[in-house]
Amino acid sequence: MANKLDILRQIVSDLSSFFPDLTPQEQVYLVPKIMSISAMAPLEIQVCEGDSRYVDHDGSCRSEDFTILIGIFRKYRLDSGERHSKALADLNLSLYQLKEVAVRALDGKFLTGNLLTRPLIIRGESAVTDTGNGQLLKVLTFVGGLNVEVI
Repeated sequence: MANKLDILRQIVSDLSSFFPDLTPQEQVYLVPKIMSISAMAPLEIQVCEGDSRYVDHDGSCRSEDFTILIGIFRKYRLDSGERHSKALADLNLSLYQLKEVAVRALDGKFLTGNLLTRPLIIRGESAVTDTGNGQLLKVLTFVGGLNVEVI
């Protein structure tokens, strides 16, 4: 049976295939929590584990539902001219398109190799927030399921 670390690594790999301009482990990577770093690339995607719930227990098998968080960071620059409205509109469109690609990559998927026993399902998304480093952040929340052998 797969473990969560295998699943998280596969999510990074699967997301990377939908974002071919991003390098796995450099611009798409695992983190302990979604966090902004000042030296980030113009576009980065962070993947981390959220909470888990153990919902059923049947003999030597335990069902686990867990949350996966996907943080999409996008750098922005606004000039002092009168083009800020176009730059903000383009940035909004870009974040929307990036979110849609991530959802298309993961929603309803058992991942490559069918690692999950219940597919990833999108459960929510945050509002776009400003991290204070000239970066905007949108966080997607997915729920997936796994059966784990009880030792």
